[in-house]
Amino acid sequence: MVKKVKIDPAGQMVAVKITFEGLIIASYQYVLWEAQSNQILEKKDGNNQNPFDDTYSLPLPVAKNVGRIIDVRTRFVGLDTDISKEYTISVAVFQNGKMIDEAVDKGAITGNSQLSQIYIILI
Repeated sequence: MVKKVKIDPAGQMVAVKITFEGLIIASYQYVLWEAQSNQILEKKDGNNQNPFDDTYSLPLPVAKNVGRIIDVRTRFVGLDTDISKEYTISVAVFQNGKMIDEAVDKGAITGNSQLSQIYIILI
């Protein structure tokens, strides 16, 4: 999935928060790509099995983030398809402490290893 999200280049800090719903074990890689480039600015790994927050602040100044791509790749498996039949993976974009938009991948839990990829282009 690809989603364009408009940010205010003159506004305050931009952050993204990754969330998971459904009875799944998930690991992910968050990548921030430079605009119109193959350069990776940030790369972070995480999972949904610990108490740590899955939130990342984008670099300052905010205006430099216009055109950059947020890429979240998730590998996951359902734990019990009799109890939980669907998953939701979302990447929410915040600015000035408020959610301005989000990209969501939803689907059926198969019980096998599954993949999700969410791209957000900041405009």
